[in-house]
Amino acid sequence: MLVAEPQVLQTLGWNEYFVAQLPMIKETLAQGGSTGAQIARVTGVERTGLSIAPQGELLSNQVPISGRWFRGDESTRPTIGDWVVVDTETGSLVQMLERRSLIQRINPLGALQLIAANVDTALIVSSCNADFSPERLERYLSVVMEAGVSPVLVLTKADLSGAVSEYKAVLNERFPDVPHFFLNALDPADVSVLEPWCGTGQTLALLGSSGVGKSTLVNTLIGDEVQLTAAIREEDAKGRHTTTSRTLHRLPQGGVILDSPGMRELQLAEAEEGLDQLFADVEGLAAACRFNDCRHGSEPGCAVVAALNSGELDASRLQSYQALKEEEARNRESLAQRRSRDRAFGKKVRSAVKDKKNQSGIDDDLEP
Repeated sequence: MLVAEPQVLQTLGWNEYFVAQLPMIKETLAQGGSTGAQIARVTGVERTGLSIAPQGELLSNQVPISGRWFRGDESTRPTIGDWVVVDTETGSLVQMLERRSLIQRINPLGALQLIAANVDTALIVSSCNADFSPERLERYLSVVMEAGVSPVLVLTKADLSGAVSEYKAVLNERFPDVPHFFLNALDPADVSVLEPWCGTGQTLALLGSSGVGKSTLVNTLIGDEVQLTAAIREEDAKGRHTTTSRTLHRLPQGGVILDSPGMRELQLAEAEEGLDQLFADVEGLAAACRFNDCRHGSEPGCAVVAALNSGELDASRLQSYQALKEEEARNRESLAQRRSRDRAFGKKVRSAVKDKKNQSGIDDDLEP
């Protein structure tokens, strides 16, 4: 029997995409001989296991993760926002539903890090001070677009800035097709402009550096102090890490919102499609170049260089495009090599375990 109460699950972001997977899940459970299981959402990931909701009468808040979930690469492991099936008798993780989206990055150690799964809208938060960086916003947008998540740019501390018009001009020029808002994160009236993305069945994720007001936005949207906040340093506008882990909160509007620690460094991980979407203008020009392998330098018939000379394309935009493309290709190759090593190691471990079992069987036969 599979427990999946729609009214309860909808308060956690459940929608038709996941409802459509229920028949296949039930069939899989029946084939595996399961007598009882429950649908739940991952609300936190700790070393000891997963935090889930709803807990139900037979489930604890903590679900241990068995070794089998670590045999594949990082992208196959459960993360915050995932929908999972938990055995109601053993409390163990049985299955993970197919994801609608997955936001990920390369962490400072060079490994793939999962940020959030099944997100519908990403609120990319910056502020009207020294934190503002169009180049960093390009990174966030590339990662979000790669995941198929709708981006919304939110600039906080607009009430403290005397140059809001300048920030608006930059966003209008660099990201004309991305919705953007300037607000005071402490003001419920200002923050209410985000409510169209907060409805039942919707999942929002907050992305941005420390100190830009992500946790303040969560508190204002919910109408309660559910997240710790701290003032930024006045000398450089940098914030403190008041949010130390990813957390999922229910919104009074019916959806859920995911807050995460600030990320000053965001290395791209397999974001080729996201970059193509973000830099569609450059991609369109490159497609018109005479040579398919044009590097947009001194090659004859280069449409990109022609656009630069005519003023149609800004040189800084081309530089950002080329730098991010090179980084993404380098990281993608590094990830492929890492996965290949992991598969080889896993194969060696499985072979060793199998050999040990076979050897044990032979030894048993030889014993009197």
